[in-house]
Amino acid sequence: MNRCLCCYKELNKVDNDFSWHDSCIKRFFRTQKILEIKFGEESINKFIDSQVNKGNTIQGVQKKITFGLSKKHNEFALIDFPLGYILKPQVKLYTQLPEAEFLTMQMAKVAKINTVSNGLIKVNNEYAYITKRADRIIIKDKSVSLAMEDFCQLQNRLTEDKYKGSYENCAKTIQKYSSRPTIDLIEFFLRIVFSFIVGNSDMHLKNFSLLEINGSVNEYALAPAYDLLPVNIILKEDEEEFALTLNGKKKNITYNDFLKFSNHIGINEAVAIKIIKRTINLEEEFKKMIIDSLLSEKMKCDYINLIHLRCEKLKK
Repeated sequence: MNRCLCCYKELNKVDNDFSWHDSCIKRFFRTQKILEIKFGEESINKFIDSQVNKGNTIQGVQKKITFGLSKKHNEFALIDFPLGYILKPQVKLYTQLPEAEFLTMQMAKVAKINTVSNGLIKVNNEYAYITKRADRIIIKDKSVSLAMEDFCQLQNRLTEDKYKGSYENCAKTIQKYSSRPTIDLIEFFLRIVFSFIVGNSDMHLKNFSLLEINGSVNEYALAPAYDLLPVNIILKEDEEEFALTLNGKKKNITYNDFLKFSNHIGINEAVAIKIIKRTINLEEEFKKMIIDSLLSEKMKCDYINLIHLRCEKLKK
């Protein structure tokens, strides 16, 4: 694939081991070149075990580690602090999750969704997904933590209740706590439309968060999107289209459901229609991105077919 595995734009030259633009390397890793990354499976498992004891692992189907990068001996090393990155290696039970997440995150960017910085790296000769934590920023070469709470926390729910609730209640959470509710509600609506189109049926309460704005006291906005995956092509047995209810439903979602939803959360119908049309009009661009991706031919075909069917359902 002759594309940068960070920004997804074309490369002038291709390094088969690690294809990133120099500018992307500098922005993402704060180095001039890619250093050797040695996270063997054994070292990852040992690091995960240590992080479990410290409460630094992240729940979910994928094996996720939150960690920092120490530049020493000409290589990156896993360290406990500062915890500025999240790494997701391959999962034996489900193939190509890192490649699928990276692709879907890039598609989200094309759809004008605000996303966390992310990319693909080689770990143990396989692709792994890496993302920068949205709640960590660098100020004068020091890592600074920002307050960030997911919608489970904001709705006073336990983690095991993350699939309980509705997108209408999520909108109420935004209205209650966001410092810019109108902007965030439109962004939220766009993410719901996009998730439907790409078959992301796992947008539960912990996959939405509010983030402190640049360290400002008592000012919060919808955090950049994360954990975007085409779950409906990865988990074939999952018949639901949403993790939470929309108009009281998790499947058989229609065009009118989105209009009713937009009206319920206070988004002008004309604005909602414009968002839906603009997103489904990206179908051909999404198709090209999928064809050019690192997914297997079977997954490419499944993904293209799913997006086509979902876009057809939203055409009026």
